[in-house]
Amino acid sequence: MKDEMTRSMARLRMDALQKPYALSYTVREGRHLGVSASFGAEESYYSYPYRRLRTDLRVGSPAFDNSNYTPSKWDGYRAENDMELPFEAGGYDGLRYSLWSATDKAYKKALETYSKKKAYKEARNISELFDDLTPEAPYELYLDTAAAAPDEAAWRETVRRVSAVFRGYPSVKYSKVVLNFDSAFSRFMNSGGSAFRQPVCSGRLTIEAKAYAPDGFLIENGAAYAFCLPGDAPSETDLIARAKEIGEALSGTGRSSQPAAYIGPVLFDREAAGEFFDHFLAKNISNPREVWTTPDRWSSDPVFRRAGELVERLGMRVLSPFLTAVDDPGARYYGGKPLTGAFAADDEGVPARKMEIVAKGKLLSYFMSRAATRDFKVSNGRGRAGFEECPSGAPSNLFVKAEEGSPRAVPQSEMKARLLALCREQELEYCLLVKGGLNDFSGPFAAYKVFSGDGREEPVHGMEFTGAGLRALRDISAVSKELFLHYPDRNPPVSIIAPSALVQEMEIKKTGQKPEKKPYLPHPYFSEGKTP
Repeated sequence: MKDEMTRSMARLRMDALQKPYALSYTVREGRHLGVSASFGAEESYYSYPYRRLRTDLRVGSPAFDNSNYTPSKWDGYRAENDMELPFEAGGYDGLRYSLWSATDKAYKKALETYSKKKAYKEARNISELFDDLTPEAPYELYLDTAAAAPDEAAWRETVRRVSAVFRGYPSVKYSKVVLNFDSAFSRFMNSGGSAFRQPVCSGRLTIEAKAYAPDGFLIENGAAYAFCLPGDAPSETDLIARAKEIGEALSGTGRSSQPAAYIGPVLFDREAAGEFFDHFLAKNISNPREVWTTPDRWSSDPVFRRAGELVERLGMRVLSPFLTAVDDPGARYYGGKPLTGAFAADDEGVPARKMEIVAKGKLLSYFMSRAATRDFKVSNGRGRAGFEECPSGAPSNLFVKAEEGSPRAVPQSEMKARLLALCREQELEYCLLVKGGLNDFSGPFAAYKVFSGDGREEPVHGMEFTGAGLRALRDISAVSKELFLHYPDRNPPVSIIAPSALVQEMEIKKTGQKPEKKPYLPHPYFSEGKTP
């Protein structure tokens, strides 16, 4: 890597065009394990080694280069990547050849993109510009990358047995248990003198199940676990217990109904609160630099990826005044459970460091890569991306909690009572309780009515948040003292550690989506009278 980088920076030049002014290589190497099963039968299994290269080559200058722009929305905003490198059998020459080929391709693409970006800027008369690559002192880090490989045969059996739990629940019409795990590490080097070698964290196990409500709507339920080391993975006993909880919850869909429109308090319980804070807070202080694109006949929008909505609210109140938020990539466990957002250096070779994001409800900072913004001219070590993408500002392990001693923080056991008190105060027949992770705040979800008279819970479905904006963060009236760990479905991985949250008021409507037609024949397994 160093040899080819040195040669490219010194000699790579096409005719009278610009030489590269910055270059970085990232090589990710490891072995991937993937297993899925449904109703006790294995559906897929694959295990293979890989070694992949990502190349980031810049032409122009740090003030203005070919980054933060994509000529076409269809192509996306991607680094030059996904080239498979040879393994040791390829030797030094094989590796040099692959690096040379990838660098040549990245250079030609960078020249073309730079030319188009420059024409875009001039055509739109853009005068307010921020540096595309902020200065950063050289940094080197070499961590032990010897990772324990999982017992593949044992995991295949575990996934199969956990999926078999749903044989005991005739209401469940679809189920899947999926494991993906990489025993891997990354090597990084850039022309500025930074280099690192560190492990990659990417273990994830999901349990998914669906059942039909009486009106034909599919109701989803599930759980997600993430881990970095095989020894930190959940036990089979815990997975089976959780699968049974999901089966029991879906067995109650026979009495689930679709409610009318609702305006009132909503309690986000445990994992649902993690999804709430991820959707409204974490995502909206990410990607602070917009990525430009050239409009086409399908879209007139000149921005491919907009900055998080809270980025423009630096110094303003974005959370209820008794709440704080801290992002800590150095934290590796919470309550004995792994935090998958942990890393020592970000994907641009910048060392990780703990950051205070929100204090007393006020936004102090947001996630920065090496692309400058109006507010910040240096990275804070949050340049992260999936291997196919270009790094941008993203969270690691986000902790949200109440100020010490705040009367708005109560034991988890009292959160439902707080919900009922608000319900009665507003003279409502019922309020809403959301359990489990929400997949999408813009789509339909399931929840529970909690009746103000006796506190009983009744499942409901087919609802959507309407006008669910950032105000919800400022309308949090109470949180639990206990914090709960949630693993959003993100790449690179993120952990959200947050309390259950009671929002003073949200507006909900019936979804416009239509229910599916139920199957005419019953599930063959249950129709034949089999027992688990």
